[in-house]
Amino acid sequence: MSLETAENRHYLQQLAGQPGITGIWPDANGVLTNFGEGTYLCVQAFARAAEAAGSVSADALGDALERVSLSGPQGMVEMDAATHHARVNSVLACCGADGCFRVIQHFGQIPPQIPDRYRTRKQPATLQAAPPSPSPSPTLARSLAKKMAGAQLRVDTAQHILSIADMAIVATNSDGVISESNRSAQSLFGYNEGELVGMSVHLLLPPHFRQRHAELLKAFVEGKESERRMSGRNEVIGYRKDGSFVPLEASIAKFHDGNDWLLVVTMRDITERKRAEDELTRRATHDVLTGLPNRALIRERLGNALQRSRRRGESIALLLLDLDGFKLINDTHGHEAGDALLKAVASRLLEQVRPGDTVARLAGDEFVILCEKVEQPVSMSVLAARINDIVRQPVRFQETDLFVTGSIGVAVGNGNTDAADDLLRYADTAMYAVKEHGHDGWQFFSETLQEQAKQRLTIINGLRTAIERQELSALFQPIVTAETGRIAGAELLLRWQSASGPVSPAVFIPVAEMTGAIVPIGLWVFREACRAEAEWRHRWGETAPYVSVNVSARQLNEASLADEFAAILLESGADPTRLLLEITETSLMADVETNLRILRRLADLGLRVAVDDFGTGYSSLAQLTRLPVNVLKIDRAFVDGIEKSEESRTIIRAVIGIGRSLDLKLVAEGVETAGQHRELCTYGCDMIQGYYFHRPLDEKTFAEVFEREQTQPGRDTGGALHFLIYVSRSSEPMTQDEVLELLRPFQHHNRRNGISGCLIYKDGEFMQLLEGNKETVLALRDRIRADTRHSDFRIVAEGLLHQRTFTDWGMVLLDLDHNGNTLDFAPWKKRTLTFADLADDPQLCHAFIAAHASSRP
Repeated sequence: MSLETAENRHYLQQLAGQPGITGIWPDANGVLTNFGEGTYLCVQAFARAAEAAGSVSADALGDALERVSLSGPQGMVEMDAATHHARVNSVLACCGADGCFRVIQHFGQIPPQIPDRYRTRKQPATLQAAPPSPSPSPTLARSLAKKMAGAQLRVDTAQHILSIADMAIVATNSDGVISESNRSAQSLFGYNEGELVGMSVHLLLPPHFRQRHAELLKAFVEGKESERRMSGRNEVIGYRKDGSFVPLEASIAKFHDGNDWLLVVTMRDITERKRAEDELTRRATHDVLTGLPNRALIRERLGNALQRSRRRGESIALLLLDLDGFKLINDTHGHEAGDALLKAVASRLLEQVRPGDTVARLAGDEFVILCEKVEQPVSMSVLAARINDIVRQPVRFQETDLFVTGSIGVAVGNGNTDAADDLLRYADTAMYAVKEHGHDGWQFFSETLQEQAKQRLTIINGLRTAIERQELSALFQPIVTAETGRIAGAELLLRWQSASGPVSPAVFIPVAEMTGAIVPIGLWVFREACRAEAEWRHRWGETAPYVSVNVSARQLNEASLADEFAAILLESGADPTRLLLEITETSLMADVETNLRILRRLADLGLRVAVDDFGTGYSSLAQLTRLPVNVLKIDRAFVDGIEKSEESRTIIRAVIGIGRSLDLKLVAEGVETAGQHRELCTYGCDMIQGYYFHRPLDEKTFAEVFEREQTQPGRDTGGALHFLIYVSRSSEPMTQDEVLELLRPFQHHNRRNGISGCLIYKDGEFMQLLEGNKETVLALRDRIRADTRHSDFRIVAEGLLHQRTFTDWGMVLLDLDHNGNTLDFAPWKKRTLTFADLADDPQLCHAFIAAHASSRP
């Protein structure tokens, strides 16, 4: 394509006059092809080089060709001595329907692009890349502008200056057209050598900023300033050839050479610095472990969300999640396992929220979910329930399943009434309410919870100084033997008389456990128990009651617990075998392996252990047999229903059966009526604790009650235990139903009057053991003797009984005629021994009956 110039018009006129040519396209058949244009340039360049060299020798022509400059059909063409190729003029043209081209934009001369394989090893000084500088300098830019604008400065000298500059540099005219660039600039923007020359400098910025940049550049050229930071800012965004962005720090300077302004821009790629700044910012605003926003960022986002809420009139919600049992995971499996669990929970939470909601980690095992545009608060309860479900799912870590649950507090508010700190505090209050009610759930914030939170804060502050102010005290509730009602031990119960009045243990104990205050308080309680045991033993000797003391789950988590207890025992001189540590079943089963190690260390000190509230947890016989347990305490919930609920009676019988099979003592809590006491004695419970016998007493009153009862008989026995064995013969042979009918009224009588024993029927004979209060046993003896359904009544033995053979009040029946025994002993039978025969040996009779006590179900 030829440009519209006087030289080209003259050239085309000459072509049109050639033979066979009727004129120039599109009006005639003459066409100037690319080959023709190239031929014209080659011939003209050779002619001018030969003229300038004055010779046609190869060396002379070569040197002259490097400096040829001529006007061709496509514009000015100049040879580039550095590359041995030509710089050619370039335009953007549009072809019309008539086949003619119309120039849209001039780009000026384009430097040649030389493939590496055509380059020579040794080249003149070119624009070279250099390591980045600390910061682009306006002074350097101004210096380069002045030197490059000097008429006396050779072009190759200016190129040398650019090549040694330690940053990306481009030079433009006042219109922003690039006239020079070094290799650092080419590399920075992704252009090949020479491609930048002739381009508009505005193309090195994003499209949306180019117009604004052109205005700024024009203002700089026309203004009085000779140098400044580009756009008046510390950094700008560059636009690479491939369309990607690059952050830059840039300076600009200008110098007038008498004809036009020369502008020099120095730039440095600050990608790495920005990346480092972004990383620092991320570290400051995000949790390193999970990658979630941290406390600082969630507070900022919560503040922004409240502002949007105020403008739009919408509600927002905050869900605060605290993992239950996370500390146990860390202590048992190590922090690596804990980290794996936290990352898994974070990932699961992100899957549950909507796009635009924020999941953040506050600290430790606490997470926050921020939800905007909450139309119905009930939707947050659905979200909270889903979160509870996914948190319960096990996390696999090194072939081990890790289990935790979550306590979630939900606070809903808006920017008109709530601040960021308010919502965080509300959600935290609701979360603690969940923990107080057993963990693993969710709770909306309410004003009632707010009052409870204030009360909890008061308690927390008060507990910190309760020991120092001597506000704690101990009461002792007697534990009596079920048989005699005599005091066998006492449970130490903690009381707190704060400066504002007494505080219920049901209120302050849960708070103390959550805050960790229970650890020093627990040591104070154990020290009091040791002191009491030592003083009582010194006062009453071996008849002194034992002391039972509660140990919380939080205390079991303390690695130093055994050492601290050992020191207190040594200091107080207490007998560890007369101290009973009560630990709830739920606490023991939370982490059997860890608790097993702690309890064994405590057992090695001689301390005994009781499972408190037994029947309310999830223990198994296999786990129970592994623990060094001595006593089972039946929860008061079962005792309360024993007179009305067959289910409660069944559970108590089962618990007592478990205790007997494991050779453990049984203590029933919360006994308040004679009926409850009788039922428990009927099933063979060893000891009783409750208001039916004694309320909690201060230590002085407890001592008075204990000393007074030493001179009095047991409450329900009226004296010592008595036993009686008799044999008799049935008036007529009895069927199995008749034997049961005979025993039924006596069982009811025995339970109400504290009689235990066993009735055996075989071949029309009876043998029976009676155990209980002497007067009651003798009265029953007389009643049985007078019964006409049997005869030949004979007493085998009777006397003082120290301990019952059959602990259940009632009567055990063994019908040997109808026991389903299918073994045939006839071939070995020499003679038949009757109960009357056995009666000649009372010891054998007692052993025969007692054998059934240990073998019965």
